Amino acid sequence: MSHRTDENRPDSAEDPGRHPGGFWVQPEEASASSRFAAFYYKVDELPKIQPAPGVEMSMMVGGEMMANWVRIEPNAGIPMHAHPHEQLGLVLEGEIEMTIDGDTRICRPGDAYTIPGEVPHSGMASPEGCLVLDLFSPPREDYIAQVTQEG
Repeated sequence: MSHRTDENRPDSAEDPGRHPGGFWVQPEEASASSRFAAFYYKVDELPKIQPAPGVEMSMMVGGEMMANWVRIEPNAGIPMHAHPHEQLGLVLEGEIEMTIDGDTRICRPGDAYTIPGEVPHSGMASPEGCLVLDLFSPPREDYIAQVTQEG
């Protein structure tokens, strides 16, 4: 299993983003400054958009990131495109043929992918359709604007 590391990252004792004794800052030491309020959601009640035929997206937006549940009907897909946002994806149901920067693979439940900003990519659902969870940073303002227009 591979993972990314940053050789230039300071150790936890010098890094102000990490507590020297472990991974988490104690509540009394935490800063409450944020651009959004904490809240609980039901995924099936989130705002939805339909950016392409056979594609429905349900989104949840925080201050610096966005979660986007993408349900793609059988044999429908997202055309080749690119955007400045970083994107992480996880296949939850079905299969999707992902093409990322010219590399095409079939992704199944438990498979995940990363897409740096400005890298061309597309996805085509299998004959059974699929459900994918995509995470974006920063949030996709174009998606948020569509919810505002449709809502």
